Amino acid sequence: MTTKDYPSLWGFGTTKTFKIPIEHLDFKYIEKCSDVKHLEKILCVLRSGEEGYYPELTEFCEKHLQALAPESRALRKDKPAATAASFTAEEWEKIDGDIKSWVSEIKKEEDKMHFHETETFPAMKDNLPPVRGSNSCLHVGKEKYSKRPTKKKTPRDYAEWDKFDVEKECLKIDEDYKEKTVIDKSHLSKIETRIDTAGLTEKEKDFLATREKEKGNEAFNSGDYEEAVMYYTRSISALPTVVAYNNRAQAEIKLQNWNSAFQDCEKVLELEPGNVKALLRRATTYKHQNKLLEAIEDLSKVLDVEPDNDLAKKTLSEVERDLKNSEAASKTQTKGKRMVIQEIENSEDEEGKDSGRKHEDGGGDKSLKSQGNELFRSGQFAEAAGKYSAAIALLEPAGSEIADDLSILYSNRAACYLKEGNCSGCIQDCNRALELHPFSMKPLLRRAMAYETLEQYGKAYVDYKTVLQIDCGLQLANDSVNRLSRILMELDGPNWREKLSPIPAVPASVPLQAWHPAKEMISKQAGDSSSHRQQGITDEKTFKALKEEGNQCVNDKNYKDALSKYSECLKINNKECAIYTNRALCYLKLCQFEEAKQDCDQALQLADGNVKAFYRRALAHKGLKNYQKSLIDLNKVILLDPSIIEAKMELEEVTRLLNLKDKTAPFNKEKERRKIEIQEVNEGKEEPGRPAGEVSTGCLASEKGGKSSRSPEDPEKLPIAKPNNAYEFGQIINALSTRKDKEACAHLLAITAPKDLPMFLSNKLEGDTFLLLIQSLKNNLIEKDPSLVYQHLLYLSKAERFKMMLTLISKGQKELIEQLFEDLSDTPNNHFTLEDIQALKRQYEL
Repeated sequence: MTTKDYPSLWGFGTTKTFKIPIEHLDFKYIEKCSDVKHLEKILCVLRSGEEGYYPELTEFCEKHLQALAPESRALRKDKPAATAASFTAEEWEKIDGDIKSWVSEIKKEEDKMHFHETETFPAMKDNLPPVRGSNSCLHVGKEKYSKRPTKKKTPRDYAEWDKFDVEKECLKIDEDYKEKTVIDKSHLSKIETRIDTAGLTEKEKDFLATREKEKGNEAFNSGDYEEAVMYYTRSISALPTVVAYNNRAQAEIKLQNWNSAFQDCEKVLELEPGNVKALLRRATTYKHQNKLLEAIEDLSKVLDVEPDNDLAKKTLSEVERDLKNSEAASKTQTKGKRMVIQEIENSEDEEGKDSGRKHEDGGGDKSLKSQGNELFRSGQFAEAAGKYSAAIALLEPAGSEIADDLSILYSNRAACYLKEGNCSGCIQDCNRALELHPFSMKPLLRRAMAYETLEQYGKAYVDYKTVLQIDCGLQLANDSVNRLSRILMELDGPNWREKLSPIPAVPASVPLQAWHPAKEMISKQAGDSSSHRQQGITDEKTFKALKEEGNQCVNDKNYKDALSKYSECLKINNKECAIYTNRALCYLKLCQFEEAKQDCDQALQLADGNVKAFYRRALAHKGLKNYQKSLIDLNKVILLDPSIIEAKMELEEVTRLLNLKDKTAPFNKEKERRKIEIQEVNEGKEEPGRPAGEVSTGCLASEKGGKSSRSPEDPEKLPIAKPNNAYEFGQIINALSTRKDKEACAHLLAITAPKDLPMFLSNKLEGDTFLLLIQSLKNNLIEKDPSLVYQHLLYLSKAERFKMMLTLISKGQKELIEQLFEDLSDTPNNHFTLEDIQALKRQYEL
């Protein structure tokens, strides 16, 4: 039987290699096939694994090919190189002896040759000059010996000289020289970065600047970019010019110093707005810092001035491609309300704290602090540190009069240094902040983190213990103390505590810091009962007004103002559970996961069954990378209300992250910023600003602590909306597969276009999903719309993993598919014929 004798089935497809029909990878076909060449191709495909690994089928194909053509090349297997174990002792001894005797003879010949040449030219060794750039002398014998092969390539007549390419040989020599040349950087330390221009005229300064710039150009052209940066810096110190800054920016780009290059481009644009080179180079720095929108803006400006700039066009196409990829990765893929939050550390400088402060500088430091805060939140830590440094320089002369402000600035700059990995700078700033404001919690925490990064575990332990004296409930410090105690025990043994520095005693007068959620006390009692009642009525109105204002701020996505409103509410009444959960939402929006967790803890103390508090605490734990605790809280949410899809999706994500964390290194010293998608549960009347298009999550527990009135055994039906992409379809079908909800799956298929089914399924078609789709079509759709069932079956057969599914389904599942086709055949319809059904049955191998 040959390949032409086997009937081709419609739509099976072919393999990538050799274009063999998929149906030929089958026991029956291989058994009947007598085409040796075709069998060799099949064996090659099976061995490659491009269609999956089938050891039994591969072995069967090899045996059949062996029977037909024992000498086939496809059956040959590589023979490993022989080793000593491949020979007998006598054989190996003979081989080894021959090799050793050959080596000794060659060595003797070399020694004789060297002795002969040194005897012939006895004075040559002393009279030869040393090789340039080396302290060693030229060895005549070895040089002559090494040049022997090259003499054979020398042209020996005029015809060969005509073919000899002199320029090519010179180029080879130059390339060899460049490869062997090792650039010595020691001279760079001797170059002064600044030129003393005191007493020089402008013309003299211009001359010096031009000379140093030309030196930088020479270094740049030779590929020594570090030296070029040094000379451009010297040129700028003599006389700052646009050309010098531009050239230094290009050299910094070559060295991949993106931040330094960006600063130089900024200087150029300050001196000459609209400079094309500066815009193009700043766009390059933006691209490598993943600031794609800013890069596009600069490149557009360049192309407005120079529409034919090829480099700008090429860079713009690359940036737009990167932006498209990043948008596709971060695109919202499920229904419901989501927020994308970045794990950055919130600035210690609160606007509310500074509102009442006035300094002699007219508020310039406040502007710098605000700019620094914004830069920090956007991830530009070096620029933020520069703003804080400028603010510190303004406030330093005032000294102790504004110690609190200076302490905050030093602490904020320490946070920037910690993010950049400059631990020593972070520790110095924290020390200065603590000198100005002793026992401030954030400088202590940041210094502890820096010590821990530097593996100074004893000092880190002391700082964390000091923090716990200020706030014993801070989970971050508690976890760190437990972890460090284990590390110190392993390093220093049982007596590790004796080697620690004394832990300072925190005075009782030190108040709680802003790191911990405020735990306000009830307002002080008034003098008499009548005034107390009047004050209570006023407080209740104020509380209600502040709460409504906070809810409105959340609707407007103004989470900072909402945070302050809810905090004011808690000063009036700290027993309201809804305020804690709403403020926890604001903290999550602002990436302050520790504060969000603390507020959820307070809410759960007031109402131990609050679903919203459990869910938001799970999100806070996820943001803090405490995946195990997040897993526990999410399980509690699902136990209280199984209908919350968002909790199930988060549970899958956290489980994946936890497994990934177990596979990687257990101790990650450098905290990395990352993006976390937070899926918010929207339930209850206490939640401000619920959008109309969100997926309902059922009746969750009220904000005042009541448990869900619906029992877990009677879950609410899952509302199904039309999916827009593969992710949304996958999330819905996974939820339905978990619940085994055939009716809901049938509804999903009814609102989904059949032609979109292969795209939505992608390569995620699994056995449970396949069975659920077939059952839903048979039990719920066949009587309502047979043509839709036929269309879904047709397009399901075009899904990527469909053929694989057919090989994995059981006999009972195959009988279920046969019954579905029988029902479809018995149902008359104008949209398909019996021949169509028969062709489709062949697709399902029935």
